[in-house]
Amino acid sequence: MLRSTDRQEYLIGAALIPINLCEEVRERVRTLALPGQIKLHWTDEGESRRRTIVKRLAELAPMTVVITHLSERMRRNERCRRKCLEALYHDMVELESFELTLEHRSDAQNLQDRAHIVALQGQGLDKRVRIDHRRGGDEPLLWIADVLLGAVNAAEIGEPGHLEALQNTILIRHRTADSLQP
Repeated sequence: MLRSTDRQEYLIGAALIPINLCEEVRERVRTLALPGQIKLHWTDEGESRRRTIVKRLAELAPMTVVITHLSERMRRNERCRRKCLEALYHDMVELESFELTLEHRSDAQNLQDRAHIVALQGQGLDKRVRIDHRRGGDEPLLWIADVLLGAVNAAEIGEPGHLEALQNTILIRHRTADSLQP
C-alpha cells in the first residue's frame, strides 16, 4: 500500500483462533458472505456492508495480529512480505501457536513461502512452526485478516471507525525490526 510518493507499507494480518473453536468461528464468518459470493474481500464491499462485517467480527472477538513493514517504494514486494512473515512467525512462537494457514497465492509463491520458513528454521526459528496454504474461498477464517487489514488501510486514509471497532481484538500490532520510521 502506498503511503507517500516514495514510501510503501506491506501488511500481514492474522487471526488467532483456538483449535477447538475453529469450526464454530469458520461457520459464523461464512455467514457474512452474500449468496453467490465466494469470499469476503474488503475492497469489494460497500461502506454499509463493511460496517456490518466489522460489527459481526468484533462480536466474535477473535484475537488478531497486524505486522507491517514500511520501506521505500519498490516494484516487487516479496522482500517486504518475507520481513512481515518472519516477524509473524516469531510472534506466533512466543504465543506457542505453531500451525499457520496462509492464503494461497500461486504455486511458485507458495513454494517461496515454504523455502523461506525452512531457511528461517535453519537460522533458529522453532522447527514446530508449520505453514499450510488455502484458497480464500475455501477458508473463511482468512477473511478475518482481510477485513482487519482493510480497516487498517481505511484508518490510514482518514476513516478510523472500522479499526476503532476492531481495536479490542488486536493482540499484537507492530512494525518489522528494520522497517523505516513513519
